[in-house]
Amino acid sequence: MPRSGRYALLFALPLAIAFSALGLSYLVLDRVGEDVDPLTAARMQQTVDISYGSALFYRPRPYKIERARLTKADTVLLGSSRAMQFLGTPWKGGAYNAGGAMRDLESGEIFVNSVLDVHHPKRVIVSLDWWWFSKTRRPDAPSDALAETPLTLHELTQPAVWLWDGTLSSQELKTLLFTPATLKPAIGLTAHFKNAGWDSFGHYDYGNLLTEQAGGPDVGFEETLKDIQRKSKRNDRAPSNEFSEESWQRLEALVKQLQDAGAEVILFLPPVAGPVYDWIAEQPEPNLVKEVQRRLPTLPALTFDFHDPRTVGSDPCEFVDGIHGGEVTYLRVLNAMASDPSTDLDALIDRPLVQKLIAENAGHASIRRDDPDRQPEADFNSLGCRK
Repeated sequence: MPRSGRYALLFALPLAIAFSALGLSYLVLDRVGEDVDPLTAARMQQTVDISYGSALFYRPRPYKIERARLTKADTVLLGSSRAMQFLGTPWKGGAYNAGGAMRDLESGEIFVNSVLDVHHPKRVIVSLDWWWFSKTRRPDAPSDALAETPLTLHELTQPAVWLWDGTLSSQELKTLLFTPATLKPAIGLTAHFKNAGWDSFGHYDYGNLLTEQAGGPDVGFEETLKDIQRKSKRNDRAPSNEFSEESWQRLEALVKQLQDAGAEVILFLPPVAGPVYDWIAEQPEPNLVKEVQRRLPTLPALTFDFHDPRTVGSDPCEFVDGIHGGEVTYLRVLNAMASDPSTDLDALIDRPLVQKLIAENAGHASIRRDDPDRQPEADFNSLGCRK
């Protein structure tokens, strides 16, 4: 072979290997559904009851907006990720969980405007986060609202990273490459292999994250406590932050906009885990959380303050982390709201079922599933919980 040919071969061979590897990566991403963007996933769930959980992109805002516009539900549950644990099981019909779409007041306004363009719900239940009313609060990054999820070189290298760190096992890779027809219907890697993702109702299943002893996101609630105790101008969750009158007025305007569109509005402060509540309660004035609690009843709508988990009887073992109650916690929240005669929720949900699920799953973050492929819930945050 001429010298020029050998040089060409030396140059072409690595390229061929690289392109083959990228082609294999694309095949993996395609077969697991990671090339499905949030809007397409939302539309697929309109006709097929499948879970959507991407390991590449976390884009609840465009996804939840599209789902809400498609479902045109009479009842919309709205809030940040803290609202995503409302289950669809108790609802008799006509409800959608848009938890994750409202990460702050600005994204809440965007959601409401987008939905009202096509549908006027009869009632909107809003879960409020105290840090929305901090003067240090900054809007989400623009990328969080993007519906487009192109597979760039970075995304194409992720299957190799997943194999390296254990996110994707060799057996799972083998299934994707050679027997993809055996995969359960789902969209995204975490939905396929981690039992995690959004169902068509909008509830988020944490899946395998809750089945590993000491494998949870907030062992001993240490991460949450460190976060809210952190002294930084960028830490909007700290109780010491100054209250924003402007943000409160934006909430009042949002409530009025919904009411003017014909919706009954219910607002509530969701629970935090007991140790987190106790620490916040001990903090001196001015205390942002306490100020939000004081102002909550002044809103021109029905309001509930469940910030103290004891108001609904939820213990630390029912929390995913320090600020995210689990499914059982939110069953308790729903039951408490439905017991108030000021709402019509009692007629909209199956309360005997709600109470039965609470009784059967007390002390757990998630309700038990009839699924042989799922492991039972563990004491994932090492709190000494008997699961």
